[in-house]
Amino acid sequence: MAKASEGGKSVSTYVPGYTDDFGQRLGLLIDSVGTLRKAGEVAGVTDEQLARWRDGASKPNLFGIERLAKAAGKSLDWVMYGTVASAHGAQAHTSVMPYLNFIPRRTGAASAGNGALVDNEQALDFVAFQTRWLRRKGINPAAVRLLNIRGDSMEPTIRDGDIALVDTSINDIIDNAIYVLVVGNRLLIKRIHILMSGALRLISDNALYPHEDVPASEAEFVRVSGRVVWFGRSI
Repeated sequence: MAKASEGGKSVSTYVPGYTDDFGQRLGLLIDSVGTLRKAGEVAGVTDEQLARWRDGASKPNLFGIERLAKAAGKSLDWVMYGTVASAHGAQAHTSVMPYLNFIPRRTGAASAGNGALVDNEQALDFVAFQTRWLRRKGINPAAVRLLNIRGDSMEPTIRDGDIALVDTSINDIIDNAIYVLVVGNRLLIKRIHILMSGALRLISDNALYPHEDVPASEAEFVRVSGRVVWFGRSI
């Protein structure tokens, strides 16, 4: 998969394949925006290049398609696959290859330390997961996203620089599972233990970091953004 630069960062830019249906939907987007030239300006390419995308003569740039879809009031899922965005914002993108799901890796970083500011939701790139693997684990592909992990408080389980697959459809708490939490304007990744009093104990796997107890009366202020269902790292 080719790489390019978006906002100074290395990103994956090409979608894996072309179908006539995709070309027809892209044509509808172009018509919705107005002219081929205007649509090309929105997508950030020449009208000749946009026509090549539509006709299957070259692989389209995913960010350009996303900008064009937004201008036409359509979701990226609709353009790519003819589907309507899910209640979870269509976080996962089912590939034209039915055995793969392309999960977006977001710019927002979950802190495994003392918290990180919530970043924006732009996709840095997409990582392919086998649909069968996701289903076998009970994961809804439309509700997952990948987050970068920053900090060392969850070591040795999850390390600084790892990526975590988060199921955003899960907002109930299972004792001792790892969650992404929104506390104020921070994203935190912590293991949660439910105390007999109903309080929540936010646990760092790294013994150097003390746990934090959230009284039952304040537990409502801790919002569960999702449960970590997988993580990966580079060697």
